[in-house]
Amino acid sequence: MKTRLVAAALVAAAAGIAVAAVRQDEHGARKAGKFHELLKQFEGTWETKSEFQMAPDQVLKSKGTATEKFAVGGLFLITDVKSEMEGVGPFDAHSIWGYDEHKKKYTGSWVDNMSTAIWPFEGTVDDAGKVFTLAMEGPDPASGKLFKLRLIHEITGKDTRKLTIFMPGQDGKEMEMKIDYVRKK
Repeated sequence: MKTRLVAAALVAAAAGIAVAAVRQDEHGARKAGKFHELLKQFEGTWETKSEFQMAPDQVLKSKGTATEKFAVGGLFLITDVKSEMEGVGPFDAHSIWGYDEHKKKYTGSWVDNMSTAIWPFEGTVDDAGKVFTLAMEGPDPASGKLFKLRLIHEITGKDTRKLTIFMPGQDGKEMEMKIDYVRKK
């Protein structure tokens, strides 16, 4: 019985590989398109300064770097963030995002050292190709309850951009985190 199951699994795996090879022959490797090109605005190494309104009278500040580069044939932008959060300590994060031609949206994921979860996100870009609006959802690191974030990435110049993150505060009111980016030269 075990031998038949193993044989069936091997046949199924071989069939899957064959189907993938046929599909690649039909379509070839995907090429970056205009929506991937818009992500090139993010490529490079950036100095970051952030402010996070923790409470009406408490602002958390941070300085760091974000290094962003393309991988997988120019289809995905990979970001590595390193910063020092005032009063908290080191902050490390990693994301990967690209344009999903089936969903007609940008999609990606985010991980950082403040949570053990992978946070998926997706969104769109405006007609000018300068404002990326993304929605992200993940668990609150303290309670584990899911909550949503809204992210607005705005290209403000050739070597400048800003990110505003909107999230629910402890009192239920929306809080903002602002990050300014300046490209290192």
